[in-house]
Amino acid sequence: MILTTYDKDLYEKTLKEDAKEEGREEGLTKGRAETRAELNQLTICLLNAKRYSDLERATEDIEYQKKLLKEFGIE
Repeated sequence: MILTTYDKDLYEKTLKEDAKEEGREEGLTKGRAETRAELNQLTICLLNAKRYSDLERATEDIEYQKKLLKEFGIE
């Protein structure tokens, strides 16, 4: 005969931790998709405006990138 011990509190804690991790992963995935969409939109705006040097600078300077996102109302 095999004896097993069921720990309800441990089981519930494990379920909560798993759900929390799953939610965190979903949030990160959604956030990354939104960021990519914003950056793609910024790229299109800068290309259409023929602001090539601004596009190049935005790839290297995050603060400048934020400024441009605000300028184009993308944020």
